[in-house]
Amino acid sequence: MSSRELIESLRRAGEENIRVVKREAEQETAALQAAAVQKIVDLQKEYGAERLAAVSGDELRRACAEASNSARALRLDVEKAFADGLYSIARFSLSRLRDDRYPMVFERLVQELPALPWMIVRVHSLDVELARKYFPTAEILAVGSISGGIDVITADGSIRVINTFEKRLERIWIDLLPQIINDAYREVGDGSSSKS
Repeated sequence: MSSRELIESLRRAGEENIRVVKREAEQETAALQAAAVQKIVDLQKEYGAERLAAVSGDELRRACAEASNSARALRLDVEKAFADGLYSIARFSLSRLRDDRYPMVFERLVQELPALPWMIVRVHSLDVELARKYFPTAEILAVGSISGGIDVITADGSIRVINTFEKRLERIWIDLLPQIINDAYREVGDGSSSKS
């Protein structure tokens, strides 16, 4: 699966979450605005129309600022939860990269390693035999948390290189996430698929 396919998969998976985020933020904003209007009505009852002009302007500004801050905080909380969910989906989707081309991908990942005497090689359980081909003298360990790629360590433990799908996703996530979120918001906003 290419990066574009992964992005498309994540975008599709997140569309409904974006709709929920938008709807919750709109509902929270409406509730906060209704509370501000109710506060003004209460102030009218308490102070009367004469003093309300002076007091209501300040109260309205304060209530609107509070509503805006609360809506912003809610949106940030929901976006964080959404981003965490997207990351989980992305990690789960990494196993889809194990297609017919995977042996070539594994070989490229091995070629990216510095030429050192690797003594411990950690791989997915399906890659143990493949790893023996490239690291015949190393101890090969099957690790369930690796969906693809390799994690290698020198004999003295002083050098470790993690070249797994999980680590590569972790490295690009900070750049990938804003693109995914922007695409999802754009799609939810106008109902059409984005080209980015």
